Amino acid sequence: LPSTGRISYLRAPGGPGVRWDAGFEAGDEVSLFYDSMIAKLIVFAPDRITAIARMRRALNELVVLGVATNQGFHTRLFADPSFRAGEVDIQFLERRADLLRPVADEARDLPLAVAAALLEDRRRHGLKLSVGPGESGPNPWLDAGRRDGLR
Repeated sequence: LPSTGRISYLRAPGGPGVRWDAGFEAGDEVSLFYDSMIAKLIVFAPDRITAIARMRRALNELVVLGVATNQGFHTRLFADPSFRAGEVDIQFLERRADLLRPVADEARDLPLAVAAALLEDRRRHGLKLSVGPGESGPNPWLDAGRRDGLR
């Protein structure tokens, strides 16, 4: 569903075969008067399997804070074995309504909770946080990982 609010943080994915088309950036307010689509994430590749792998990587790199997105749904969709095999038709989501519902993932949520607690502790003690990837120009480690993922 459409979500309103201020985009407090945005890290767009990139790399070979990935395109990010956005109408908003960090700090922008998404109001009721805007279309609910704030951006499009597009990937291309020579075949379906490679395109799905690129999309999964791009979805994992994408961070949008402040407004709700459908990123979780797309992450579940692109991980689904039936979808990956191309076994889809017009009733696919009717049969797989479970993909529309968020699921608790302790393996993912626990490290995020620990990281959030550590960041808050640093903030409270006045420690300067380093700049994140992509915020100060090219990141050679991230770029090397993207290239390695193309093999």
